[in-house]
Amino acid sequence: MRYVSLFSGIEAASVAWAQLGWEPMVFSEIEPFPCAVLASRFPSVPNLGDVSKIEWEEFKRERGIPNVLVGGSPCQSFSVAGKREGLEGASGLMWEFVRACDQLRPEWVVWENVPGALSSSHGEDFRCLLSSLDDFGYCSAWRVLDAQFFGVAQRRRRLFLVASLGSGRAAEVLLEPCGMRGDTPSSREKRKELASGIGRSIAFAGFAWHHGGNTGLGVQEETSATVESNMPPAVYQIQGSAIDREPENGPSGAGLCDPDESGAYTLTATDRHGVAVLPFNTTQITSKSNGSKPRYGDPCHPLCATDHAPAICMADSAPNAAIDRDLAGMLKANNNNNPPIVSSNCSVRRLTPRECERLQGFPDDWTLIPYRGKPAGECPDTPRYKALGNSMAVPVMRWIGERIAAIASR
Repeated sequence: MRYVSLFSGIEAASVAWAQLGWEPMVFSEIEPFPCAVLASRFPSVPNLGDVSKIEWEEFKRERGIPNVLVGGSPCQSFSVAGKREGLEGASGLMWEFVRACDQLRPEWVVWENVPGALSSSHGEDFRCLLSSLDDFGYCSAWRVLDAQFFGVAQRRRRLFLVASLGSGRAAEVLLEPCGMRGDTPSSREKRKELASGIGRSIAFAGFAWHHGGNTGLGVQEETSATVESNMPPAVYQIQGSAIDREPENGPSGAGLCDPDESGAYTLTATDRHGVAVLPFNTTQITSKSNGSKPRYGDPCHPLCATDHAPAICMADSAPNAAIDRDLAGMLKANNNNNPPIVSSNCSVRRLTPRECERLQGFPDDWTLIPYRGKPAGECPDTPRYKALGNSMAVPVMRWIGERIAAIASR
């Protein structure tokens, strides 16, 4: 497959389709930084620049007809976050994509944009695109796809339109047939099947706290008993692993039990299973930390009752120091040089450009290039963020390419 890419950006399509053996014929991009990325990553592929100045008839005579035309025209005036100018604004460059379709007539067309394109100008803008493609002999299908379901850690919903020349195969690309067997097992049977497949036994069980585990009520596997007004239920966990790495976790083989708390033994280092009772205690509302060495009886971390940002306090600057939430640690008499460190500004740090590349499915440092006479190590972050934010998600484009390849090969 050979393809022409318009509004190329940093070429998510080429990164996605390289694994399919597809070949880019030309790019069309005018923004300085994306142009620099294209020149660095695809030095042998011409960048024709301004799409409005390309003579496609001449291109077709010199290079032939591409199999695929792909592009994501500007979305600013389609987006619900913009002024919603529709085709009267920057998104009017959609007509250049339509012109390329008309003059090149590739077998396949792939167009990407924001979901707001569906409702721009009360749907009239998207109708214009569909009507134009229909006039050229294309059958179109469209779908909003979310990148989070294609293997990247971000929610990114985008509209994808696929059109095929002279056939209805476009719908087969984007719309997957679904079906269901008539003998679908119950969820309980399915859980047993999955559990047996990984060689694990029952993980959790529960019973009413004041009735105990030997009453007629029995023990419910994988289910906690109903909460009652007089006493919460008890949940116990059965595991075969060992956690008694420290003496305070109980002697090896014997476990640790507090009779006053009606607790069961902790997990042990022996081969036999231990049982740990974890009742919910409404008095345990303070936060407590012992680094990586929790002790028997330590309360679990509660939900914060306030709506303000929590105050985080470290006992000192030493490694593995205790950390409290909304609770200041005690001063230490022998540690005058390292007072507690308190912070209420727990803001989330900014993502790095490399992390943004991963969120879009690009290889690490794809946008780390020599730029404006400076080496790659001094490439500024701002244009990298902008280019990545305007790009398509690579895994989604790969999925679409794989679907087109499978259907075209029939």
